[in-house]
Amino acid sequence: MDFANNGREKFEYILDNIPDAITIVDNYGKVIFFNSTAEEYFNLKKSDIIDKDLVEFFPNAILLRVLDSRTSFNNIYNSPRENSFVVSSAVPLYDRERKMIGALARDRDITEIVRLSELLNKTRMNLLKLENEYSKKYSAGESYFSRIISNNTAFIEIINLCKNISKTPLNILLKGESGTGKELFAKAIHYESGRKGKFIPINCSAIPRELFESEIFGYEAGAFTGAKTEGKKGKFEEAEGGTIFLDEIADLPLELQPKLLRVLEDGVVTRIGGNKPKKIDVRIISATNKDIRELINEGKFRKDLYYRLDIFQVNIPPLRERKGDIILLANRFLQEFCMEQRISIVEIPDDIQSIFLEYKWEGNVRELRNVIQRSAVIASQRGENKIKKEFLPSYMQKIEVDEMNKLINLNELKGSTGLEDYLGQIEKRIIKKILEEVNYNKSEAAKILKIPRATLYYKMEKYGIKD
Repeated sequence: MDFANNGREKFEYILDNIPDAITIVDNYGKVIFFNSTAEEYFNLKKSDIIDKDLVEFFPNAILLRVLDSRTSFNNIYNSPRENSFVVSSAVPLYDRERKMIGALARDRDITEIVRLSELLNKTRMNLLKLENEYSKKYSAGESYFSRIISNNTAFIEIINLCKNISKTPLNILLKGESGTGKELFAKAIHYESGRKGKFIPINCSAIPRELFESEIFGYEAGAFTGAKTEGKKGKFEEAEGGTIFLDEIADLPLELQPKLLRVLEDGVVTRIGGNKPKKIDVRIISATNKDIRELINEGKFRKDLYYRLDIFQVNIPPLRERKGDIILLANRFLQEFCMEQRISIVEIPDDIQSIFLEYKWEGNVRELRNVIQRSAVIASQRGENKIKKEFLPSYMQKIEVDEMNKLINLNELKGSTGLEDYLGQIEKRIIKKILEEVNYNKSEAAKILKIPRATLYYKMEKYGIKD
């Protein structure tokens, strides 16, 4: 196919009027089209880049990776050159005979957004003020639950269940291992509930016993030595009209539990040093990774407090029980982190995905996020465009991956037209690997595969495998 003789004027007119930057290169990385929007985005004239090697102008361009891998990339955060930030999508181009003839990239300029984000980070206010901004945003119609993503049917049912109960006044107990996202669920329930007050998180295991009452209930002026002269609101007063999130509730010391129970039963708080009970309207969401019933039997937790907290229980499964979400979440964390840190996006290749699927993830979603962020930083520092095994924590590098997991890639399966199509992709991969190992000796490959040589030739032609 000749780009110069195929309605080029009409072709250029259409692409010049697209609000995104369009760049087209041939198989050798030479620029053959650069639209008017691209000129504006990159402050570069067509005459200066047409017929030139793209790498001279944009050494990190996603198009170069498309030419190398012959695969598409969608919505990738990228910095093609210094102080330029875009969200890119790029695809290989084929002629009618399915021969690759080049590649096309669409870049959407987000440089100003990145700069504004950087400014925001430098002037970021404290966490509660940010949460108030989130509250305004989501009350305007965007669901906080959209931040919780999953392909797991059972997990999606849990998300929908939490959406439904968020509008009720019921106290909720979230149960799940450390790192499963209990606080994220608590925030989602709060913002989905439409309550106008704040979301106030309290880590019950982190507050010293001697400060618990003053932190939770507040105090009046002069209540004790060192008290502020104007007194102080407690957490319950701060959460008026909103939600208190009692994280690690099972670790609340036994002697402090009756004081919390009294608030739940009476719906009032009294500041230390005060004598005026104050009526409060606060929803309670608590969370634990322990079996509270076992603690009750051991005399370490009050049964009456448990029943006040556990009006509606939600069990959040660990990541290892929803393996289909591991790669989905890994890619989400990678994209978010690279955008936040202004790091050129890196890939998670198949061999690393296989390790992720094999690993048990005892730290759950939190551990996965940490591993992704660590690996992305190391890859960026070493100028790599993908995560390698040596970038992973040492305990993950020792994992031996089942050979079948190396063949199976969930993202490819989802992108295929069905099981038959995907099995064909696996068959192609196996045949190509065997041929490479025997230096494309067809007779030897056919023997290893235990198929007639004629069948091997047929499958090579079917899958486009060439010597």
